[in-house]
Amino acid sequence: MRSSQPSYTQGSATLISLLVSRSWIAVVCLTGGIVLTTACTDSTGSLDQRIGKPDNVSGIFTAVDVGDNTTCALDQSGRAYCWGSNSGGLLGTGETALRVTRAQLVVNVPSAFHSISVGADHQCALTIDGRGFCWGGNGGGQLGAGVEGPPGTVTPIAGGLTFTSISAGDGYTCAITTQQLAYCWGASGNGQLGAGAAYTCGHIVFPCSVDTPVPVAVDLHFAQISAGYQHTCAVTDDGAGYCWGDNTNGELGDPSVPLQCVGLPSGAACVGDIPNLIPGGLKFAQLAAGAYHTCGITTAGKAYCWGLVTANREFNAFALGNAAYSGAAGSQRGSRVPVQVEGGLTFREIAASNGVSCGLTMTNEAVCWGDNNFGNLGVGGTSPDVTTTPLQVRMPTALHAPAIDTDDHACALTTAGRIWCWGGLNWFGEIGSGPVSVPLFNIYLRGLPEPVDAPDSPL
Repeated sequence: MRSSQPSYTQGSATLISLLVSRSWIAVVCLTGGIVLTTACTDSTGSLDQRIGKPDNVSGIFTAVDVGDNTTCALDQSGRAYCWGSNSGGLLGTGETALRVTRAQLVVNVPSAFHSISVGADHQCALTIDGRGFCWGGNGGGQLGAGVEGPPGTVTPIAGGLTFTSISAGDGYTCAITTQQLAYCWGASGNGQLGAGAAYTCGHIVFPCSVDTPVPVAVDLHFAQISAGYQHTCAVTDDGAGYCWGDNTNGELGDPSVPLQCVGLPSGAACVGDIPNLIPGGLKFAQLAAGAYHTCGITTAGKAYCWGLVTANREFNAFALGNAAYSGAAGSQRGSRVPVQVEGGLTFREIAASNGVSCGLTMTNEAVCWGDNNFGNLGVGGTSPDVTTTPLQVRMPTALHAPAIDTDDHACALTTAGRIWCWGGLNWFGEIGSGPVSVPLFNIYLRGLPEPVDAPDSPL
C-alpha cells in the first residue's frame, strides 16, 4: 500500500540513496531559540517549500553514508569527504576542531575510492582494485591495521586481502573478499566477528578485540554482509541468510540460540559466535543488521524483520513493521523469527536502525516505519508517533536503498550528485548546512531534507 505522503523532485534530480541514523529523523525549525514543532518557517519561507528549490552542491557526489554525528561521501573522482563529529581528528580531514560543519576532503588517501561505509566512530572505504582502508576510532581494532597509528590517519587493512564490499559497524568491521569469503575484525565480545569461541570473550575477558581480519568460521560464499551494533548478518551466493553475534533481543532470527546463555555471568547476553542459519526456508537478496533488530528482503521482494524481544514495556517493536508483534496493547513485543512487514509493498532494498526501519520499494519509493518521536520517519513531522505501516519519506523518487546508522541524522544522494541531510540536532555539523545547535541556547531539530553546502576544498 502506497503512503499518502507526496513525493518530491528537484528539477531532474532523483534520489539515489537515503541514509538514516538508527535513532531519529527530526523536524526542523530555523527561527532560533528552542523550537520543537512540526510546522515552522524561517527567512526563506516554509521548509516544505524549500525542498523543491535548487541546492548549491554542483553534482559532484556519487556515494554518501552516515554514522554517529558523522557524514561521509565520495565524489565522482573517488575522493572522500567527511563532516560532523571530529573528536581527536577522527574524520581524517586534517582538522583539529571538535566540529566540522562543512564537507571537508579526507587527506592522505592513497588511491581513488569507489565505496565507503561509516561506522559508529570509524570509516572504511575500498579502492577500485579492492584494497581496503579505514580511519577514525580504533579502540576495538576496527581499523584492521594491526598497529596503532595517529588518529584520523587513513590506514590500509592488514593481510593483503582484496574486497568487493565492506561494512563498518559499532567498533568492528566486516567485508567480503573477491573470493566471496567473509572476514571481520574489531570488537568481539559478543561474537559479532563470527570467528568462533576463540575470538569471543563473552563479557569475561577485556579487552576483547581482534585488530586484523579473521575469517568468519563457516565454509560458505557470501554475496552481501551487514555489520550492526553487536551482531552481523550476511547472505550467501545461493540466498541463504545467516546472522551471528548478540542475541539479547532475538536479532539473530534463530530461536535455537537462547536469549540468555548458561555459564556466562548473570545478565550477560547470549551470543552466536559462528553464523547461524535463519530458519524457515526464506531466500534473501539482502539483510540489514540494526541495533536490536534485523530486516531482510527475499528474492521475491518481500520484507521481513525480527528481534526487539524485550519484557521492558518502555520499549516497543514497531520497527518490525507488523502490528501483531509491535508491543502495543494485546500484541506480542518483538519476534525471534522473521515476520513479514505489513502493507503489501514489494521491496528492492531494506535498512534497520535503532527502533526504525526503512526500505526502497519496487516503485522506487523510500519508506520508513517504527518510532517517530523526533520525526524519525522522514515524513515531515512527529505524527504518527509510532507506526508499523511503511510511510513514504518526503524525498525525491529513490533509486537506491535507505541505509541506516546509529545516530540521529540522515542524508540522501540524488542522481545529479546532490546530497540532502536532515534529522537530529546538528550538534556537530553532521547535517552539512544551516545552524549548529548550542546546548542550553539554540536547539535546532532537523527533519525535512536540506542541501549540503558545497565542500570548502577545491574540486
